[in-house]
Amino acid sequence: METIFLNERVTRQQVLDSLHEFASQYPDTNAYDDWLNKGTYKFAVRFDGRLYPPKQILSMATGIPTSDFSGGEQTNRIFRELGFDVGDK
Repeated sequence: METIFLNERVTRQQVLDSLHEFASQYPDTNAYDDWLNKGTYKFAVRFDGRLYPPKQILSMATGIPTSDFSGGEQTNRIFRELGFDVGDK
């Protein structure tokens, strides 16, 4: 399963790898920029009983810096196309 984001091919496996990498870097998912408590982070990817910041995960999966794209529907669409559950945090 794959899709295209900013002319980059993104696979479900790349996202899975990024989710696992994020989980190993941040055993407490909120340790990443206190994102669960900030109103600027509105969405989350739900996977394996945890919440993940979509924009950061997509950046990790593609190598595209978060400053080069917006979050929201532009990002959430990619996760949905790859079969992930994404919605309001």
